Amino acid sequence: MRFYKLEPEIAGEIGDNSIIQYENGKISKIKFLEFRFNDWLGDELISTHPCYIITEKLKEEILLKKLQGIQFQDILISFSDEFYELNDSIEIPNFVQIICENIYEEKNDVTVQDFYVNKYKELIVSEKALNVFQN
Repeated sequence: MRFYKLEPEIAGEIGDNSIIQYENGKISKIKFLEFRFNDWLGDELISTHPCYIITEKLKEEILLKKLQGIQFQDILISFSDEFYELNDSIEIPNFVQIICENIYEEKNDVTVQDFYVNKYKELIVSEKALNVFQN
């Protein structure tokens, strides 16, 4: 099975109301995410390191295709002043955070999930998942 690294649009940042767990001075887990939009170009998958969020519509498609390897978590959405300056009348759809704790190892032949993260917390997806994102 082939796997692909995705590089989604960075449309915002982790907001002040997020609950973050740190380990050795680095983010180890986001217990609750407030995603603060700075702009949005319309992508259904967006990120701010180390978080990935998708639209509810894309979540439904992932569930319909029975893709494996992620969980979904509700988030709080907020908007920066910059967002309002750049987007005066845009409507943002509902988004959820995707959480993947499976570590991708290139030399591992036993890959049974559709979603992984590598050691840099980059999102790695199966060809089946990539097709869902491309549609």
